[in-house]
Amino acid sequence: MKLFSILTAAACLLVVSACASTPAPTDERVHVMEANANVSVQPGNVYVSADAAKIFTFRDVETEINENGYLAVRVFGKTCELSALKWAFFGDINYEFAYRFYWYDADGNPVEGPEDFRLRSTIPGDPVRFVGHAPTEECRNYALELRLASEEAAASDSAEAADTAAAEDEGEAESDAAQMEEEKVKEIIPDLPEQNVTGDKQDVKVIGISDKDAESVPKAVPTEKE
Repeated sequence: MKLFSILTAAACLLVVSACASTPAPTDERVHVMEANANVSVQPGNVYVSADAAKIFTFRDVETEINENGYLAVRVFGKTCELSALKWAFFGDINYEFAYRFYWYDADGNPVEGPEDFRLRSTIPGDPVRFVGHAPTEECRNYALELRLASEEAAASDSAEAADTAAAEDEGEAESDAAQMEEEKVKEIIPDLPEQNVTGDKQDVKVIGISDKDAESVPKAVPTEKE
């Protein structure tokens, strides 16, 4: 039993380490993005997250202006192959990538982007390509950002949580401001008495009538007594 546990642990270690090291980019156009690092995206480059770089190897890129005058881009690569040992433990698996293109004009100025992430599924050891079509004729250059789908999902959840927290903070601030404004109004305008009663009679004030009409108005209204 102990020997089996040791062998199992060793096999798991081999599975994790088999494609775990991040290879150095083989092309100057390829840049590996460290986790949580701010990357200044530049035209003509491919940016791959550290986790995606462990299973994706860049091969080449093709660009062309199609018959309609729009730029088309195809980035080619290959995924890490599974060893026999990994296949024995995990069987057939898929790699899920998330990618998006940035677009630039002939002078390198941003035109549109980044696009929303799109998903691409492939199997270990399979050639893979990421295709983008420029949204306008003005686009003459590109940049590609490539991540694992799980990374993009986690980033989206974090962004959504941040937006929700910001909205809640804004709502609380508006509520506090409204409460402060209400308190200021109360300081300026004191609460009026609910009734104005003198003795057994209730005063009646007449506003906006002539002296002649005022003579016909009773000065006081008797209060009913039990």
